[in-house]
Amino acid sequence: MLWQFVKWAGCPDLFITFTCNPKWPEITRFVESRRLSPEDRPDILTRVFKIKLDHMIKDLRDNKIFGEVKAVIYTAEFQKRGLPHAYILLFLPNKYPNVGDIDGIISAELPDKKVDPYYYNAVTNFMMHGPCGTARKSSPCMQNGRCTKHFPKKFVSSTTIDEDEYPICRRRDDGRTAKRVGIELDNSFFSKCK
Repeated sequence: MLWQFVKWAGCPDLFITFTCNPKWPEITRFVESRRLSPEDRPDILTRVFKIKLDHMIKDLRDNKIFGEVKAVIYTAEFQKRGLPHAYILLFLPNKYPNVGDIDGIISAELPDKKVDPYYYNAVTNFMMHGPCGTARKSSPCMQNGRCTKHFPKKFVSSTTIDEDEYPICRRRDDGRTAKRVGIELDNSFFSKCK
Protein backbone atom coordinates (compact mmCIF):
# COMPACT_ATOMS: atom_id res chain seq x y z
CA MET A 1 0.00 0.00 0.00
CA LEU A 2 2.80 2.45 0.84
CA TRP A 3 4.40 1.89 -2.57
CA GLN A 4 1.15 3.00 -4.25
CA PHE A 5 1.15 6.10 -2.10
CA VAL A 6 4.82 6.81 -2.93
CA LYS A 7 4.02 6.33 -6.61
CA TRP A 8 1.45 9.14 -6.28
CA ALA A 9 3.22 11.48 -3.80
CA GLY A 10 6.87 10.69 -4.48
CA CYS A 11 9.46 9.84 -1.83
CA PRO A 12 8.90 11.35 1.61
CA ASP A 13 10.87 14.53 2.29
CA LEU A 14 10.99 14.41 6.08
CA PHE A 15 10.95 11.55 8.55
CA ILE A 16 9.92 12.85 11.96
CA THR A 17 9.91 10.89 15.21
CA PHE A 18 7.48 12.17 17.84
CA THR A 19 7.89 10.64 21.31
CA CYS A 20 5.80 10.93 24.46
CA ASN A 21 7.60 12.70 27.29
CA PRO A 22 6.45 11.67 30.77
CA LYS A 23 7.74 15.05 32.00
CA TRP A 24 5.20 17.02 29.96
CA PRO A 25 3.49 19.44 32.39
CA GLU A 26 0.03 18.02 31.72
CA ILE A 27 1.22 14.57 32.78
CA THR A 28 3.28 15.65 35.79
CA ARG A 29 0.46 17.87 37.06
CA PHE A 30 -2.00 14.96 36.92
CA VAL A 31 0.20 12.26 38.46
CA GLU A 32 1.81 14.45 41.15
CA SER A 33 -1.58 15.63 42.42
CA ARG A 34 -2.45 11.95 42.98
CA ARG A 35 0.99 10.93 44.30
CA LEU A 36 1.55 8.60 41.35
CA SER A 37 4.30 8.20 38.81
CA PRO A 38 3.67 8.44 35.04
CA GLU A 39 4.05 4.69 34.52
CA ASP A 40 1.09 4.16 36.91
CA ARG A 41 -1.24 5.82 34.40
CA PRO A 42 -0.50 4.67 30.83
CA ASP A 43 -3.98 5.86 29.86
CA ILE A 44 -3.03 9.46 30.72
CA LEU A 45 0.29 9.13 28.88
CA THR A 46 -1.51 7.88 25.78
CA ARG A 47 -4.25 10.53 25.87
CA VAL A 48 -1.82 13.43 26.26
CA PHE A 49 0.42 11.95 23.57
CA LYS A 50 -2.52 11.67 21.14
CA ILE A 51 -3.58 15.27 21.79
CA LYS A 52 -0.05 16.53 21.17
CA LEU A 53 0.40 14.30 18.11
CA ASP A 54 -2.83 15.64 16.60
CA HIS A 55 -1.60 19.16 17.26
CA MET A 56 1.74 18.35 15.62
CA ILE A 57 0.01 16.94 12.52
CA LYS A 58 -2.18 20.07 12.37
CA ASP A 59 0.94 22.27 12.60
CA LEU A 60 2.55 20.31 9.78
CA ARG A 61 -0.50 20.26 7.51
CA ASP A 62 -2.51 23.41 8.25
CA ASN A 63 0.05 25.79 9.76
CA LYS A 64 2.64 24.72 7.16
CA ILE A 65 5.67 24.92 9.46
CA PHE A 66 7.76 23.31 6.69
CA GLY A 67 5.84 24.91 3.84
CA GLU A 68 3.08 23.51 1.66
CA VAL A 69 2.33 19.83 2.41
CA LYS A 70 1.25 17.30 -0.20
CA ALA A 71 0.58 14.46 2.27
CA VAL A 72 1.25 13.22 5.80
CA ILE A 73 1.36 9.60 6.93
CA TYR A 74 2.08 8.44 10.46
CA THR A 75 2.01 5.34 12.58
CA ALA A 76 2.00 5.19 16.37
CA GLU A 77 3.73 2.49 18.38
CA PHE A 78 4.83 1.79 21.94
CA GLN A 79 8.46 1.64 23.03
CA LYS A 80 9.80 -1.12 25.24
CA ARG A 81 9.47 1.28 28.18
CA GLY A 82 5.77 1.60 27.37
CA LEU A 83 5.85 5.15 26.02
CA PRO A 84 3.97 5.86 22.81
CA HIS A 85 5.81 7.33 19.85
CA ALA A 86 4.94 8.07 16.24
CA TYR A 87 6.84 7.94 12.98
CA ILE A 88 5.68 10.66 10.62
CA LEU A 89 6.40 10.79 6.88
CA LEU A 90 5.96 14.23 5.39
CA PHE A 91 5.59 14.66 1.63
CA LEU A 92 6.24 18.16 0.31
CA PRO A 93 5.52 19.41 -3.22
CA ASN A 94 8.56 21.72 -3.01
CA LYS A 95 11.46 19.38 -2.31
CA TYR A 96 14.45 20.29 -0.15
CA PRO A 97 17.07 19.78 -2.85
CA ASN A 98 20.20 21.22 -1.25
CA VAL A 99 22.04 21.23 2.05
CA GLY A 100 21.26 24.90 2.64
CA ASP A 101 17.57 24.04 2.74
CA ILE A 102 18.27 21.12 5.09
CA ASP A 103 20.25 23.38 7.46
CA GLY A 104 17.17 25.60 7.65
CA ILE A 105 15.10 22.86 9.30
CA ILE A 106 17.57 20.38 10.85
CA SER A 107 20.36 20.96 13.33
CA ALA A 108 22.66 18.75 15.39
CA GLU A 109 24.18 21.58 17.40
CA LEU A 110 23.58 23.09 20.81
CA PRO A 111 21.65 26.36 20.67
CA ASP A 112 23.13 29.53 22.16
CA LYS A 113 22.28 29.53 25.87
CA LYS A 114 22.22 33.35 26.03
CA VAL A 115 19.97 33.82 22.98
CA ASP A 116 17.41 31.10 23.81
CA PRO A 117 17.82 29.61 27.31
CA TYR A 118 14.49 27.74 27.15
CA TYR A 119 15.46 25.93 23.95
CA TYR A 120 18.98 25.29 25.29
CA ASN A 121 17.53 23.64 28.42
CA ALA A 122 15.13 21.50 26.38
CA VAL A 123 17.91 20.35 24.07
CA THR A 124 20.39 19.61 26.85
CA ASN A 125 17.78 17.70 28.87
CA PHE A 126 16.28 15.62 26.07
CA MET A 127 18.61 15.50 23.08
CA MET A 128 22.08 14.84 24.47
CA HIS A 129 23.64 11.38 24.61
CA GLY A 130 25.92 10.32 27.39
CA PRO A 131 28.28 11.04 28.77
CA CYS A 132 30.09 7.96 27.59
CA GLY A 133 33.36 7.00 25.94
CA THR A 134 36.59 7.98 27.65
CA ALA A 135 34.66 10.52 29.77
CA ARG A 136 32.52 7.81 31.41
CA LYS A 137 33.47 4.22 30.65
CA SER A 138 30.77 2.86 33.00
CA SER A 139 27.92 4.21 30.84
CA PRO A 140 25.28 1.54 29.95
CA CYS A 141 25.87 2.10 26.23
CA MET A 142 29.52 1.05 26.50
CA GLN A 143 30.64 -2.39 25.29
CA ASN A 144 34.25 -3.44 24.78
CA GLY A 145 35.40 0.12 25.47
CA ARG A 146 33.20 1.68 22.73
CA CYS A 147 29.79 3.32 22.66
CA THR A 148 27.25 1.06 20.95
CA LYS A 149 25.50 4.20 19.62
CA HIS A 150 28.73 5.48 18.01
CA PHE A 151 29.24 8.51 20.26
CA PRO A 152 30.95 10.88 20.32
CA LYS A 153 30.14 11.73 16.69
CA LYS A 154 32.68 13.39 14.43
CA PHE A 155 32.53 17.13 13.97
CA VAL A 156 31.34 18.09 10.48
CA SER A 157 31.72 21.66 9.23
CA SER A 158 28.83 21.49 6.78
CA THR A 159 25.83 19.27 6.04
CA THR A 160 26.29 16.69 3.32
CA ILE A 161 24.07 14.01 1.81
CA ASP A 162 25.46 10.48 1.68
CA GLU A 163 25.08 7.96 -1.15
CA ASP A 164 21.75 6.77 0.32
CA GLU A 165 20.45 10.37 0.28
CA TYR A 166 20.62 10.51 4.08
CA PRO A 167 21.72 13.86 5.51
CA ILE A 168 24.93 13.97 7.55
CA CYS A 169 24.04 16.95 9.73
CA ARG A 170 26.40 19.84 10.33
CA ARG A 171 27.97 19.36 13.76
CA ARG A 172 30.55 22.11 14.27
CA ASP A 173 33.10 22.39 17.06
CA ASP A 174 31.78 25.79 18.14
CA GLY A 175 32.77 25.62 21.81
CA ARG A 176 29.22 25.34 23.15
CA THR A 177 28.83 22.75 25.90
CA ALA A 178 26.28 21.31 28.30
CA LYS A 179 27.08 19.74 31.66
CA ARG A 180 25.60 16.31 32.43
CA VAL A 181 26.60 14.20 35.41
CA GLY A 182 29.40 16.70 36.03
CA ILE A 183 30.91 16.22 32.56
CA GLU A 184 30.96 18.86 29.82
CA LEU A 185 29.44 17.59 26.56
CA ASP A 186 29.74 19.31 23.17
CA ASN A 187 28.00 18.94 19.80
CA SER A 188 29.61 15.51 19.31
CA PHE A 189 27.14 14.17 21.92
CA PHE A 190 24.06 15.76 20.35
CA SER A 191 21.91 12.68 19.86
CA LYS A 192 19.44 13.56 17.14
CA CYS A 193 18.93 16.09 14.46
CA LYS A 194 16.21 18.49 15.56
